[in-house]
Amino acid sequence: MLSKYHISYKTRIQVAIVAAVIFTLLIIASITYLSISYQYRSQQVEAILKRVNQIADVIEQQMLQNDKFEYNEQILKAFSSINAIDLNLFSPNGDLLVTTQSKIDNNGLFADKIDAMAYIYLNKYQRSEYVNKEQIGSKEYLSVYRPIRNDRNQILAYLNLLHFSYERDYDNRIGQFLNVLLNVYALVFVSVGFFAVFIANKITYPLKMLQKSLGDIKIGRKNEPILWDRDDEIGRLIKEYNKMIVSLEDGAQKFARSERETAWKEMAKQVAHEIKNPLTPLKLGIQMLEKSWKEKDANFDQKFERFSRLFIEQIESLSNIASEFSNFAKMPDTTLENVNILEIIEQSIDGFRSKNRVAITLKDDANSNHLVKADKNQLLRLLNNLINNAIEAIPDFREGKIDIVVEQKSGAIQVVVGDNGKGISEDQKQRIFNPNFTTKSSGTGLGLAFVRQATENMAGTVRFETEINRGTTFYITIPLADI
Repeated sequence: MLSKYHISYKTRIQVAIVAAVIFTLLIIASITYLSISYQYRSQQVEAILKRVNQIADVIEQQMLQNDKFEYNEQILKAFSSINAIDLNLFSPNGDLLVTTQSKIDNNGLFADKIDAMAYIYLNKYQRSEYVNKEQIGSKEYLSVYRPIRNDRNQILAYLNLLHFSYERDYDNRIGQFLNVLLNVYALVFVSVGFFAVFIANKITYPLKMLQKSLGDIKIGRKNEPILWDRDDEIGRLIKEYNKMIVSLEDGAQKFARSERETAWKEMAKQVAHEIKNPLTPLKLGIQMLEKSWKEKDANFDQKFERFSRLFIEQIESLSNIASEFSNFAKMPDTTLENVNILEIIEQSIDGFRSKNRVAITLKDDANSNHLVKADKNQLLRLLNNLINNAIEAIPDFREGKIDIVVEQKSGAIQVVVGDNGKGISEDQKQRIFNPNFTTKSSGTGLGLAFVRQATENMAGTVRFETEINRGTTFYITIPLADI
């Protein structure tokens, strides 16, 4: 089932390029984000460890005297205030000695003991530092532990630095990074859009060229091949196209030759048939005159006069047949000019006024605009053929009626010629415009073939509607003249 919405090949290429680049950028962005996040975390931890080591070194120098550690709460709080940090000091057994966060401690939010995991790592495993994420209520913070030792490497206390702005600093730095990343990627997306359009144009250019060439193919004239010097997929496609137009031209020439031969054969048979009709009475008349003359018939003069008139009529019939076939075979060149179609219609109707059994009416609905771009002589012959066919289609037992209406359509004049004749049967509808086809017992069958050819020569159209025993209506449309 075809999609309701058609998406062009060029658009699909552009979407594919943009989608591929976006997918790649998303992967790169994700990897970059994870990498930067990890680096920021590592940098935060390194900075805190560096700070806690610096503070511990100073504390060891100031509070360690005579191999004894005498902590001073005022010095510790001074360090906290100067460095804008929070500190805890624990004894070697893990008991809280002093804290700079007295409000939190007073409210019972701090435990009086060092974190168990920190104590295990620092005391048992003799780690020089320990970093741990801890939590007060829903507030997470980073807690760094560092043992304070004497010269004999004995642990005298544990220094604990609390980094409450850990997450906030991380969010700020990541936010700044994402802001820069989004700006850069926005610029990249715009660039990718232009790049996709450029690449799609480059890819689809030969296809557009091929599409244009395919659209310009005309049977019966030489079609120019496409020149393409690269041996790629497009080149092979164009090579097949060039082969196709050569084969098409050969096939068209053979078909045209065959059509011409078939048409002339049909025409020759029709001409032979039409000529035989008057030749038969001519032959019989001459034989009868010869017999009468040999027998010294007393009525020879009367017979000679009667057969002479018959001979002249049959010779005129032969002459008309020859003229009609000649006119159709060599259709005169169409000379387009501004023609008042109403005057031509009235001129054609005047030629059939003597047909007493047929009433011809003319109705003008063209709003006084009757100028069309047409060949005057061909237009008159066209109308004569239509009216004559309409008259001959009306049975003798019926009072004939032909209605002609002139209407103005968009950019054209439409002439409607309707009769109340016997109509056209279903098996005849598809053939009435074919040369040599006729429903009458006599005639060449070229009338409606001429109507169609003349109408098309004037850039017009012809169609018909019919109903058995009710009549047939022809619609001739001729473009309006450029005024």
